[in-house]
Amino acid sequence: MIGNDIVDLKQARIDSNWKRKGFLEKIFTQNEQVLIFSSANQHQTVWLLWSMKEAAYKIYMRQFGNRFFNPTRLECNIETKTKGHVVIGDNTFDTISQIDKNYIHTIASKRREKGVKSSCFKIENTSIKLQSELSKKRVLETYSKIRNIPKNSVAIQKDAIGIPYFFQNNKKQKESLSIAHHGHYCAYVIL
Repeated sequence: MIGNDIVDLKQARIDSNWKRKGFLEKIFTQNEQVLIFSSANQHQTVWLLWSMKEAAYKIYMRQFGNRFFNPTRLECNIETKTKGHVVIGDNTFDTISQIDKNYIHTIASKRREKGVKSSCFKIENTSIKLQSELSKKRVLETYSKIRNIPKNSVAIQKDAIGIPYFFQNNKKQKESLSIAHHGHYCAYVIL
């Protein structure tokens, strides 16, 4: 299983004032807040931790199927600048992050998976609908190349709680998929 998240750092500055009263306490554990306040780049650390939580949450949702909004239930641990893990109850999800000056992209997995295909790309239009369409188009192009199958034979369908799956000729496929977009950036990961 796999999950991913991307944060456009410029858009995050515009959309979210993480310094406002109560924000950090609502989203981050005490240990995570210590990481943020001791960081040389607090803004980047806030959104690194957020992307780790989101990527891990997507796997958790896929595995257990129940939604919840309690970000402090997820505990992030940073091992190196780009590697870490997120604990949700009895479950631990490994993370690897790409930290760019413009965005942070995090991939989470049950264990550091092999055979992962991922991509991040910039788009000029920030319309969520357009981002979703462009992301799906790129994912389907990549998937059809990986599997060496006609692009028109594959589709992405979401289940009742919004988890995307690949279908070929209306038959659900075994590969895991996660798609994310924020601001001017989109990302996907296929396992």
